[in-house]
Amino acid sequence: MFTSFVVSIATGIITVAMLQAAPETVTQTVNRVVEHTIERVVTGTSSPEKPQSVITNNVTKEVTVYAKEDDLVVSAVEKNQPRVATIYASSAGTSSDPIAIGFIASRDGLVVSDTKGLLGDAPAHTSYYITIKGVGYSATPISGQVGDKPLFFLKLTGLTASTTLDAVTYGRGDPKVAQTVVILGGADGTGVFKATLSKMRYTKNDSTTTPVTLLTGIETLPKIADQNFGAPVVDLDGQLVGIVIPDTGDTTRSIIYPISRILESINSIPSQGASTAVIGSGRG
Repeated sequence: MFTSFVVSIATGIITVAMLQAAPETVTQTVNRVVEHTIERVVTGTSSPEKPQSVITNNVTKEVTVYAKEDDLVVSAVEKNQPRVATIYASSAGTSSDPIAIGFIASRDGLVVSDTKGLLGDAPAHTSYYITIKGVGYSATPISGQVGDKPLFFLKLTGLTASTTLDAVTYGRGDPKVAQTVVILGGADGTGVFKATLSKMRYTKNDSTTTPVTLLTGIETLPKIADQNFGAPVVDLDGQLVGIVIPDTGDTTRSIIYPISRILESINSIPSQGASTAVIGSGRG
């Protein structure tokens, strides 16, 4: 390394001495070469790089729109009002006051109502007059029913191939505490009542080999007035989740009979044919 250093110093000294002794034209030429070399390094006169293209990514933003509860209530009511049945005592029809309300349970004309509201303490009529969306139909009780059961079933008669009935849509399961429901009732079936489910009532069924605890009633806040007996109860999706029946402990107030018990009762109907033979007592 020392030798290289000494050689470099000596070469520099000799080069400077030769340049000093060289003619002026040679010195100017060397200076120009050095100046141009430095200028190219400083200014970067080499060919510039091509600009890179900018890639733009289009991002789609998903926005969740929440429906207002009022809109859901209105939609549920509009969907189910055509399914409410107003029940009259006889063929006199609307010339008298309705005795009960119910709902269309199937498109073949099955109507579900509350036994206490429809019959009271007297025997059932052989026929009833029912209006649905302002259209009148005759109906008879389905045979084999027991008067002490919460629900009472009627079957529309005289239906033709052109008769179109809009039946309720059943919920997939029983509702939950704190859920909002809409009751389509009132004395004539045109009233609307919104409530929150507040308490579940369970009953132990010992009639089976393995005792089962069943949901048999649901309380609400505010409490449901007795004029809503037989009214269908729907959730905010418009699906049936219950029917209003009298509270067995307090007949001046109402509770909700849950969808699971409704379907159980419908599936146990002894005969789908309409008949005037009714087992049990009721109101005329």
